[in-house]
Amino acid sequence: MDANRSSLGEFTRRLLREEGVELLLPSSIVDIAKPIVGMVSQHIPARLLLPDVTSHSFDCVSLMHENREIGRLGGTEPSLEIVWIEGEIQHLIHKVIELAEEFLAAGYPGCRDCLGPAASEPWDESIFR
Repeated sequence: MDANRSSLGEFTRRLLREEGVELLLPSSIVDIAKPIVGMVSQHIPARLLLPDVTSHSFDCVSLMHENREIGRLGGTEPSLEIVWIEGEIQHLIHKVIELAEEFLAAGYPGCRDCLGPAASEPWDESIFR
């Protein structure tokens, strides 16, 4: 798996694993990301707080959890606590949706090791920057 796909995988795992996440996107691509809410609802019926898809005025996609950024697509390089993927954000959000479909179909996040051993290891963002 290449570095970009690995980072996209980690971004997607964080999106699916954490309850109460917020996905902040430019208004021009909010509608592209809205299906994520239904996917999580369908595949993780016990989830009490579904992802919130909201627009913001920045040219990046921010994944927030408990008022803290945990992932970013595009934009400027953030601190190493935040998984970051450079690139065109509309393309990247489509890739996240594809991965979310794959991961949820495999049983993630409810299964153990359904995405292979790399998915259960601690993430080291510095390796992929």
